[in-house]
Parts: sequence; C-alpha cells; structure tokens
Amino acid sequence: MSERNPADLGDMVALKGLKVLIADDTASNRNMLEVFLRKLGFTSVTAADGQQAVDQFGIEQPDMVLMDVMMPVMDGFEATRNIRRLQGRHWVPIVMLSALSNDSDIAAGLDAGADDYLVKPISFSVFAAKMRTLSRQLMMQRTVVESLEQIRAISDAVIDGLITIDEQGIMHSCNRAACAQFGYTPSDLIGQNVSMLMPEPYRSEHDGYLATYLAKGEAHIVGTIRQVTARRKNGELFPMELGVTDINLPDRHLFVGVVRDVTERERQARERAETRARLERLYSEQEREQELARSIMERQIHGDWLKDPRLQYSVAATTRFSGDLVMVARSPSGRTFAMLADATGHGLAAAISVLPILSLFYTEVSRDVTLAHLVSAINTQLRSGLPVGRFVGAALFCLSADATRGEIWVGGVPESLLLAPDGRVVRRIGSDHVPLGIIDSDSDMASAVELDIEPGQQLLMYSDGLIEAHRNDGTVFGPEMLEQTLASSPPGQRVAAVQRALADLLEGEPHHDDVSMLLLTCVPPPGPGAD
Repeated sequence: MSERNPADLGDMVALKGLKVLIADDTASNRNMLEVFLRKLGFTSVTAADGQQAVDQFGIEQPDMVLMDVMMPVMDGFEATRNIRRLQGRHWVPIVMLSALSNDSDIAAGLDAGADDYLVKPISFSVFAAKMRTLSRQLMMQRTVVESLEQIRAISDAVIDGLITIDEQGIMHSCNRAACAQFGYTPSDLIGQNVSMLMPEPYRSEHDGYLATYLAKGEAHIVGTIRQVTARRKNGELFPMELGVTDINLPDRHLFVGVVRDVTERERQARERAETRARLERLYSEQEREQELARSIMERQIHGDWLKDPRLQYSVAATTRFSGDLVMVARSPSGRTFAMLADATGHGLAAAISVLPILSLFYTEVSRDVTLAHLVSAINTQLRSGLPVGRFVGAALFCLSADATRGEIWVGGVPESLLLAPDGRVVRRIGSDHVPLGIIDSDSDMASAVELDIEPGQQLLMYSDGLIEAHRNDGTVFGPEMLEQTLASSPPGQRVAAVQRALADLLEGEPHHDDVSMLLLTCVPPPGPGAD
C-alpha cells in the first residue's frame, strides 16, 4: 500500500465540510446529485429553479454550485451570472449540468461564468473526478488568497524598488526591494552613479540625458513609465519597468525612481503568446481533421438514390456533424427502401454512431432482403459495435415495386405519418420498438407494420428534433403545427414548407437538436426497376 502525503491527508479532511448548492428543476436529478455528493463527503442544499438558486446562494454561502441549464423562472445561464455578481472576492466554482452538448451550448455556459460543463446523463466516476479536481482548485485558491493577503499586509509600504538620485546621477538612497532586484547591498549603491545599473550604450549616455533635462527641460523618461533594460550585479540583463519623478527642491533637483523587475511578466507574456499560437495550430489541425471526417462520411452516402424525384428530405445539424441520417435505395426487384436514423447525442460522436449503418444498408438492399432481415442486420451491427449507452432511433420503410403495399418499422423516433394527397394524415405508425443497438435481434424485435397504399399517398418520417424545436420563450413547434403545415402545402413542396414554418417559429434562434425529415411519394419508381 502506498503512503499518503501528510499534506494530501490534510486536504482530504478539509474537503469533507464543503457545501454544494444543487440547482435543478427535476427532483430525481436533485436526489441523485445529493446521493453522489454524500458519497463523496460533501454536504448539499438544493434549489428547484434559477431564482431559488440565487436566493439560496445568498443565504447558504455554498462552496460550490451545480447548475442545471434549462430551468423555469430563471435559466442556469442567468442564475450563474447573478451568482458571479454576488460572490465578491471569494471564488465559487460553478459547474453547468445539461443534456445540451454542442459547442455553442458549452461556450454559452462558460461565457456566463461557469468553470466547467458536464453533459447529462452524468457518470458517477466522471462526476467524482470533476468534484475532486474542483475541490483541490478551490483549496489551492483559498490558500493562495490567504498567502497573498499576508504578503500584502507585510509589503504595502515596499511594493516596488525605490532609488533616489541627485542632479549628477549619484544615488542617495535605495530600499530593500531595489537592492534585491539588482543584487547589491545598500552600501554598494549609495554614493555611486546610477548608470552602473544600466547596460551600454545607456550607461555612457545617461549623464548627458540628465544634463539636457536640467538645461532645457526635455524629458525622455521623467514623468513617464517606461520599460527599459537594466543590469544586475552579476552582469545579467533584465526587463525593468521604470518611473521617474522630479522633486524640485528650493536649492536642487531630486529624482525618485520607482523600479520593478518585470522578468516574470515578460516570461508569462511569452508563454501566453506561445500557448495561443499552439492552440491556434491545434484548432486548425482539428478543423482539417473534422473536414476530412465529414468528407469521408459524405462519400459513403449514395447521393444518386437521394435524387429520386419521389423523395423530399432535409437534414439540419446543430454542429458540423449530424447524428441524423437519411438513406434511400432500390432493390433489384424494384422495391424502394428508405431509412431515417437518429443517433444519441450530437456532433461527431453521434455521426460516428450511425456510420456503420451506411454501407450495411446499401449492401443488404442490393441483396433484395426483406425489411425484417434489414432491421435485424443493422441492429446486430450496432449491438456489437456501439458502446453501452449509445443507440440509434430509426424508422425503416419498404415500398413494393407497384407502390400498392408497404412495410414500416419504427423504434425510438416519433410516429411516422401516412399522408393523403391533400396532406391529411390517414394513418399514424407509432414507435413500438426500442431503438436499434439495445437488445438482441429476434422475430419480435424485427417485426414490421404492413400498410395498404393508395395512389399518391406519401409517407413522412422525421426526428424528434423537429417537433421538439422551440424558441427561448418556450414556444414549441410541435406535432400540431407540423400537421397543419403538411395539410396546407402542395405535395411536392411539403418538406420545404415545414422547413420554412420551423424557421419562422425560431425567428433566427438556433435549434438545439439535429432536425431531419424524409418524405416518400408512394408511386412506382421511375426508369429501370418499375414494374
């Protein structure tokens, strides 16, 4: 067993009494977080909305805050900004908790004043590591603040080095800080010309500057603060901030120089510049890699099938990558297969989840398999390839070559709609299966609903990002607005009409989830393959 550092043990004991404010409008989430915190040795207080969180912060004075983003009365962003105004000189770590994981949501949380961002559902191991890290940072910050207050109390009178010289440049006094910066003792400096603290050519020219100032009043340094190069006793040159004041006494001039060694500041500035340049390089590399990944994914989608005149579709991603996917292909016997997939999460991670479906979908359709076989094959692939907690909601539809019959499988996405030519809903096919990738394939899991198709009917499949899209004021697009839009638009323009209606509702606000639609007009396919 390894031995613990006594200082580490002291930190662990100190952390036991830390109080955490939990702000979440869902009771089950608050209860879960209370249990997590109790296991980690923290105490907790709770709030059910943003305003309660601000009020509780003022009353309880917690050491940390866990802040949900989407809450009534006041959202997490505004509550965080208010808490930051209340915290005063004492830093209180704030961690945003949200199911929203795209870059804009994370950036909004950090811009509002959060110190970290955790995406729901929350893993206890990740949560525990985050809390330990923030606790260590908090204790270190408190230690630093205490140390700085002690140092400030001691050094208020001698913050900078002070050197006084006469009209000939002879030093008359110097304080401890000045001696420490240059590496001399007071006896080394007093009575000597101040030029000894300068490198060439300033050493040789200094007395001339001083004489010019006394004769003509032309100041190069007097009355300003400048950064110059100074010389230590050991010959080392260093950057120094210098401010000179002329005290005009009745019989002579006395110059007071305030000196500050800015070596560390310059080093930090260089490091910041280097870090910024490194981050810019990393960002550029990431952009190139993401563009490559997006290009690879697009190449795997058979774009020719998506040009079918019977098809209308739309995929709008919240980030560069979409976890939604639409695919269409025709089998050798003339049947038309269509699939809309919606992977958990957003961005690249969600896009990778649906990537295995692409080639498998086209391969199986080219073998003229049944819809049940296609569902089983895709489910088996995802079941073996995706990690726990990742799955894909989907709707799969197969239209017979003569367009009189259809089969549909729906799992984990909103109900699909069979539309009459005038846009009215004539049948709803709800999700009666779990999403793909969760359970093993069997006959029940792959069973599909059979449909009798009338000429000119259309089948619409869509992701939950469409009907759940909402403005910041809470107004939701919803199923009713979707169906009204479908019924009031021409058959060939229904997806475009829904896109316009959604854009009008959002009024420029971003949607918080990927939005996809796939509408297939149920008529025989054009060209080869039609029976």
